[in-house]
Formats: sequence, C-alpha cells, structure tokens
Amino acid sequence: MASAREEERRALARDLHDGPAQSMAAALFGVDMAISALDRAPAAARDELLRGRELLRDALDDLRALMAGLRPRLLEERGLLAALQALAGMTPLWGPTVSIEGRAFGDRDRLPADIELAIYRIAQEAVSNARRHGAANRVTIVIEQRPGTASLEIADDGQGFPPRRIGPTAGRGQGLPGMRERADILGGEFLIDSTPGRGTRIVVTIPLPMAGAGSKEVEQ
Repeated sequence: MASAREEERRALARDLHDGPAQSMAAALFGVDMAISALDRAPAAARDELLRGRELLRDALDDLRALMAGLRPRLLEERGLLAALQALAGMTPLWGPTVSIEGRAFGDRDRLPADIELAIYRIAQEAVSNARRHGAANRVTIVIEQRPGTASLEIADDGQGFPPRRIGPTAGRGQGLPGMRERADILGGEFLIDSTPGRGTRIVVTIPLPMAGAGSKEVEQ
C-alpha cells in the first residue's frame, strides 16, 4: 500500500494548497490591507475585515471536510453506506452534488473492514477527481453486495478524457494508480470508462471472503 498512501499524501497536499491555504493567504492579505487603511479609510478597513472573516470561515469548512475524510469515524461505527452518505453531504461545500445508492447494505450487512475502507477511499478519490479534473456537477455512486462480491460504480458528468490515456500507469496526477492498487491488493477488478465531454465511469468489483475467513489489516 506504499504507493497508495503516497498518492493520498499528494492528494491531501493538493487539497490543502488549493483550499484552506489559499483562503487563509487571501484572508491574511485582507487583514494587512485593513490595518494599513484603518486611519485613512476606516470603512474600507471594515469591509476588508468582513471579507477576511468569510474567507476564514470557508477555510474552516474545508479543513473540517478534509479532517472527516482522513479519519472516517462513521465507517468504523456505522459502516460503508453511512460513511459515503456523509461524504456526499460534505461535497456541496466544495464540489459536485453526489447521490448514493446502496443495495443490500446496512448495519446487518457489514463488509470486512479492509474492503469497506478500500471502497470508501476509492470513492473519496473519485469524487475529488470529478471536482478537480473533471469539473463535474453531479456524481452518482452505487454500491452493491452480491453473493461473493461487493461492487462500486462511480459515474460523473464531467469533462472526461481520451481513452488512450487510460491504462495501468495513466492518471498519476489523478490518483488512479492508488485506486487501482487498492482494488488489486484485495484481488479485485478496477475498470475505467471515460470519453471527452461525456464524463467518467469507474467500476470496482472485489471478491468477498468466505464465511469464517479472516480479513487483512489495511492502513488508512
């Protein structure tokens, strides 16, 4: 999982840079402007401070969303569907509208912990890609448990990309190798279908262990 964790670190660094870091830098610039304008233009200084306050509120919302994604407590306590629904609830703050559909999932249908975490991380990265690279407005996530398998399908209405860019080493800037690796480690299948102007569709199928078989420990 080394490369997958490295991809996550890069993705987190990008999210911090593009979200909270930029908001806080803009807020700091506004505060400096307000300080310099206090004596000569108090009204303008007040406007800058109010703008800085809104930027800091936005940065706090972004940080809370990132923190929730780093340690998905709901995943441990209530399972995959609840965690994905929470992820969908946070995205309007910073990205596309996400809808979730779960089939045969719930408190009595928990998957092994390593499989739940892998599916959650893949969905999380796919939603981030849809916002960052695809400029998508909508993302649909369907998770389904069938006899012997768990499947995840993520479809967006974003920009998509040419089929020739799809391959085992494609999309390094988009976290695709890490997503593929998570599926591979669990013996799963990872498929991407994307067309310019027609969005992207990702399908992941992971075999479930037989009853009584143990699960692997997976790092977050």
